[in-house]
Amino acid sequence: MPRPERPLRADDGPIAEFAQKLRALREKAGSPKYLLMARRTGRSRTALAEAAGGDHLPSWDTVKAYVEACGADPLEWLPRWERARETIREHRASPVAAPAEPQPPTPPQESADDVAILLRLWQEQRDQARQSENHRAILSITIALICAVTGFASAGVGPVPVQVSLALVVVTLAFVGAMSSHKYYERHQMHMNEARRLRQQLDQLRPHLRIETTWISSRTEHAARYPRVYRLRLHHLWVIVHLVLALVGAVLLARVVLLRQP
Repeated sequence: MPRPERPLRADDGPIAEFAQKLRALREKAGSPKYLLMARRTGRSRTALAEAAGGDHLPSWDTVKAYVEACGADPLEWLPRWERARETIREHRASPVAAPAEPQPPTPPQESADDVAILLRLWQEQRDQARQSENHRAILSITIALICAVTGFASAGVGPVPVQVSLALVVVTLAFVGAMSSHKYYERHQMHMNEARRLRQQLDQLRPHLRIETTWISSRTEHAARYPRVYRLRLHHLWVIVHLVLALVGAVLLARVVLLRQP
């Protein structure tokens, strides 16, 4: 059973007010589960749930996916999101009244909040990257199985037009698989680059933890332990597999054409 969302009040601030509006939109859409909303939009379930959590203002991409999953028009929500963002900026930039008497300096309190926000954003980017990788694997395996079955059928005995059509299906699907695999890799790299930048920001906020130094040291040690496999990119293997399937389809097509000649 999903954990109930914590109650929000509009007077808690612009972030809570915006999150409350998102919750109202979801209730109006029949309160779909966040897992279903994630499948509809491609965003992670965690990012969609946190968008209406009221802890921080979600990114526009997350808001757009949330609104689309609820069947609403994102263009109507863009001005609302921009107003909420501007209100938050104004609150942060507003001057604070000076105390009547000088107070001893206190350590900044925003660091803990900054770390929590960066961790949530980092987790969101990692989830998106993992989701892209899973989608690529599922699509590639599905296309490979379809091409294998179609290729066997094309190699069998049957009408020539049918064999030609099946061979063309193999070639087309294989090329689509290669392009899709490359596209999913591009999206995966985009999210991983964002996660790396967020990790570097965390390292700057908490230099005593040596996050970046430890990460680089671990990667270097792993690369030294598995030098050949480490340089091997799974993305290249998937592309090569699809190109080989396309070549097999081309060979089957050429075979049918040559056998048809007297």
